[in-house]
Amino acid sequence: MQSSRVEKNYEIACKAEEISPLLEKIFLELDNSAVSAAEIKFCLEIAAREMLANAIEHGYALAAEKNGRLKNFKIKLELQICSEKIVFKVKDPGPGFDWENCDLEIKPSFAEKGRGLKMINQVSDQMKFNSAGNKITAVFKL
Repeated sequence: MQSSRVEKNYEIACKAEEISPLLEKIFLELDNSAVSAAEIKFCLEIAAREMLANAIEHGYALAAEKNGRLKNFKIKLELQICSEKIVFKVKDPGPGFDWENCDLEIKPSFAEKGRGLKMINQVSDQMKFNSAGNKITAVFKL
């Protein structure tokens, strides 16, 4: 085990096939850290997959629609691991959305759309957005 404080930045293309390899890197960081995060991994994986899927499906789609699909858009990620929490941030290339008018407290449904943010809110201890709505942060307390 190494340091109890880890900060990593990642960047991936806006492609679904990049999600699993990224999560493997993140879980390796967790395994190599001095924190015990075994019980958090499941919740982190659910939240991370939803955050990244939303970044690709919504953020990239809107950016590509506005600027042309040939642009080389990237999704930027931050991982912070310390003794009391894990913080995972995802910023997409899109213009954002009106997160202040989303009802995140209702339990997720099994509908094909509209459940991702509710799921993230359920499995994380805190979820927040930047003012533009194109960066989401999920916090997991240890």
